[in-house]
Amino acid sequence: MESKKWYQSKLVWLGILQTLIGSLGLVAELLQKAVIQPFDLVFLFSGILTIVIRVFFTNQPIAS
Repeated sequence: MESKKWYQSKLVWLGILQTLIGSLGLVAELLQKAVIQPFDLVFLFSGILTIVIRVFFTNQPIAS
């Protein structure tokens, strides 16, 4: 099966975007009132999980 570069994977970009949104939400909450909302943690971990699933558990390999 043909491999593709990591930056050509839509699923990796989706995971990166989710991770960034979750991270920014956490930073905003901490700067505002030092209380972390569960939604921000869930969004952060879902982004990380999306990247892990794409990189390690899909059939089409990603070239470095």
